[in-house]
Amino acid sequence: MKHSFLDKYSNLDSPVHRLDPRVKTVTALILIIIIVSETRGALFPFLFYIPVVAVLVAVSRIPWSYILKRCLIVAPFILLTALFYPISNMLASDYRPQGQYNHDYMVGLSIFLKAYSALILLILLTSSAKFHNLLLGLRKLKMPKLIGIISALMYRYVFLIHDEILKTNMARDSRTTGKLKMSRLKVFGNQSAMVFIRSFERSQTLYNSMLSRGFNGEFPSMSKLSVKGKELLLPGVLIFLMLVIRLANQNIQNYLFN
Repeated sequence: MKHSFLDKYSNLDSPVHRLDPRVKTVTALILIIIIVSETRGALFPFLFYIPVVAVLVAVSRIPWSYILKRCLIVAPFILLTALFYPISNMLASDYRPQGQYNHDYMVGLSIFLKAYSALILLILLTSSAKFHNLLLGLRKLKMPKLIGIISALMYRYVFLIHDEILKTNMARDSRTTGKLKMSRLKVFGNQSAMVFIRSFERSQTLYNSMLSRGFNGEFPSMSKLSVKGKELLLPGVLIFLMLVIRLANQNIQNYLFN
């Protein structure tokens, strides 16, 4: 069975996809730091941050529908954080000036924009390269070896669990025509137990097969990472634009309030 969770659009051909994983990772991290460290309540810079991120997505050719679906996973947490910030400040004090309430709403909106901008950049990073290539790039960037091994194993074994879920779903549907006569909780509980047992047994078989083939904790990769000079042009332009926006916003604020 074929699955694609994180890297569904990693085979596209675009300037973003052709970047070295190390360059993409460092660039995404720098852009996220620039956006997230923006002044609390500052909304004006996002008139420029958001178009830059949107252009980057357009250049990558990854559909917006796919990115927005990925954003929906964490959308409730972001919305709750952005909404409860002004509400909590409102309940914390009996009397506050009207201007302070407006500032709280602006801070909540800036939290929402920061979180979503950072989230889109992370989705773009994980969707524009094969996951094992990203892990290879992170290992080259001195990521702890144990974290890399755990991440690689988790990514590989999630497909195994998904296969077992599909198989047990097919077996359940073939044995139960119409409505379930037993309690749904009991049926799905038995199915969950079966998925766990079969996945555990299959994982042991796979691990023994890996050991018999000389697995020593490292996942060999056929990819050879190399950074070309022209690959640094796009990340350099993005970082430069973000820094210009950041510095320009600081100068404007200093001019208005001093």
